[in-house]
Amino acid sequence: MIPAMRTLLRILLACCLTAAAWGKPTLFILGDSTVRNQTAGTRGWGDPLVAHFDPAKIEVINRAIGGRSSRTFLTEGRWDAVLANLKPGDFVLMQFGHNDGGELNDDRCRASIRGNGDESEDIVRKTDGQPETVRSFGWYLRKYIAETKAKGATPIVLSLIPRNLWKDGRIGRATDSHGGWAKQAAEQGGALFIDFNALLAARYESLGEEKLTALFAPGDHTHPNAAGAELNANVLAAALRPTPLGPHLLPADLWLPRVFSDHMVLQRDTPLPVWGRATPGTTVTASISGKTASSTAGEDGKFRLDLPALPAGGPHELKVATSDASRTFADVLVGEVWLCSGQSNMDFSLARTAKRSFAGATNWEQEVANADHPQIREFKAEWAMTEDPQPELEGSWQVCSPQTAGDFSAVAYFFARELQKELGVPVGLVTSAYGASTAEAWISQEKLAADPAFKPLHDAFWKKFIAYRDNPKPFADYGTAMAKWTASSKGGRAPRHPDPIQDQHNPSVLFNGMIAPLVPYALRGAIWYQGESNVGTRQLYPALQKALIEDWRARWNRELSFHFVQLAPYQKAKPEPADSSLATMREAQASSLSLPKTGMAVTLDLGEEKDIHPRNKQDVGKRLALLALKNDYGKDLPSRGPVFKTAEIEDGRIVLHFDTSDGALVAKDGPLKQFAIAGDDRKFVWAEAGIEGSTVIVSSPAVPRPVHVHVRYAWADNPAGANLFNSAGLPAAPFRTDP
Repeated sequence: MIPAMRTLLRILLACCLTAAAWGKPTLFILGDSTVRNQTAGTRGWGDPLVAHFDPAKIEVINRAIGGRSSRTFLTEGRWDAVLANLKPGDFVLMQFGHNDGGELNDDRCRASIRGNGDESEDIVRKTDGQPETVRSFGWYLRKYIAETKAKGATPIVLSLIPRNLWKDGRIGRATDSHGGWAKQAAEQGGALFIDFNALLAARYESLGEEKLTALFAPGDHTHPNAAGAELNANVLAAALRPTPLGPHLLPADLWLPRVFSDHMVLQRDTPLPVWGRATPGTTVTASISGKTASSTAGEDGKFRLDLPALPAGGPHELKVATSDASRTFADVLVGEVWLCSGQSNMDFSLARTAKRSFAGATNWEQEVANADHPQIREFKAEWAMTEDPQPELEGSWQVCSPQTAGDFSAVAYFFARELQKELGVPVGLVTSAYGASTAEAWISQEKLAADPAFKPLHDAFWKKFIAYRDNPKPFADYGTAMAKWTASSKGGRAPRHPDPIQDQHNPSVLFNGMIAPLVPYALRGAIWYQGESNVGTRQLYPALQKALIEDWRARWNRELSFHFVQLAPYQKAKPEPADSSLATMREAQASSLSLPKTGMAVTLDLGEEKDIHPRNKQDVGKRLALLALKNDYGKDLPSRGPVFKTAEIEDGRIVLHFDTSDGALVAKDGPLKQFAIAGDDRKFVWAEAGIEGSTVIVSSPAVPRPVHVHVRYAWADNPAGANLFNSAGLPAAPFRTDP
């Protein structure tokens, strides 16, 4: 994306995200490597715990870091960073103890004085030669408790998780050491206390030594693996339900993601997955229109069932129930469902709104007033970037009306309007888009890791991630800046969050927050409008877009149709032929047409010189719809412009052959323009071009006897006047014969 426009979008998105985040409470998780761990084969409970909370009600930030203690959280400035961001109504969940033992002044200087008293010891640290007054373990916890409460937030203290160490058939407890001292500190400070150590010890013992060992990293009695971390998080989530954090957790008796809600549209003629969580071991039954399906929740509470396929129709009622809980969803339609994703041109709303001030389609006021289409519905996912794949996201289904349509994605709305008109069935849009995002942000970490070509992307992100993790100062500075911005009535630009996870250019962060929660909701396919933010890495884009398509198809376990928008012209037109970054980006996008069930909407005639967000979203949506109507629904309609096939030299001229199956070649509004030709010197000049049947004849006096075919069409950032169309009014895509 052009730097100035990228900066503007970053500012707009940062302001909206910041306002949203600071409008709801935050849970800060503190601790050591048993709480958060990036070492291969291990995982802390803090990261899977995030998935138990409702993102619409609370933001969860895991600030734990391996190797730290209650003491070093203070001496390294980590507590001050949390305190700078803490606000009334927030929560602090803390677990320390594993690293608080040992010598006070060794090569790590992390041990606290044993116990819960007020004793202290003055030292000069061996690590950096600085003086320090070391306090007791309980003193540090009481400090964190008191300062949390002083901020109007709620502290919750946990005893440390037990190690996988057995004696006489029992797991060792920490009642007489750091676990007991944590309880005393919580009581003295007036904080909530959860004896996590005892809860887990009892659970571990119920599993037995052999099963428990399989939940820890090989040869490690302290650090669980991913499965062990999930178990620990499940136990803690249950223990948190009676606390003030309880209302912020996802329901325990029966939870389904928000994509299941009133006014939803279900995909016709295919089995319908329904999934969520329920009480472990309970039977979950779903029913709709006389069809039922059942499943049993596993030990982790997760369930999935598949309702039989339904024909288009409705409204129906979908009911999901267990023996002690039920959820009922009304006004459910069955029709065609499409995922609509990408960056700002897909996020671009039909109307200009406070949240999307850059948006507003051509004649948007009239379009909104006329948008009375109750059989078109949109589920719009709220912006979310996360470190790990999440089960839930914010969003709701809206019935299309003049009161709601202004917030619909403009491209998605016009796409749906055409489909609904031609098919006569309900159309559901699941819009999950984020401005200025890169393609790699929408691809899972597993898919990216499988291709060595993407290693530089991962390495660059990991470097930023570790730098942010290890240095608390940027987070502290952000909290200070946010407090000032909030005190100024949120005027001007909001501070940008320094966490690389909160940067939509980084790998997998949007897949985790905005795609993973939607899988496996039944879909026909996806429409995709993205690419501006990958112009700088366009050489990698063919592999990236291919990986994205394959990744999504694998996640949904079906060959989803994938129709995408080729980037529109932008910037001032150049008077002479030249190399072009946008042209090579368009070529990179078109490479995905080699994959089955893909289509490309060409927008060479829809761009605007001074706006990277063209207003004409009507034709973009219509062209995407034509691709779907022909390729997915078998309609006998033209869906694409002329497609270049081959070239040859004939009598000093170059003959370009086209596939004209969707309409005869047409020079729109005058002689053909934007054809360029070159000799073997590769110096391109404008060429004369004319249509002869299904060919275009190209020549130039400057290249009187071409030996090799060197022709380009519309090869520019803004190929103004490019006018090769077909009789159906659809433009040809840019191409070159000299890659």
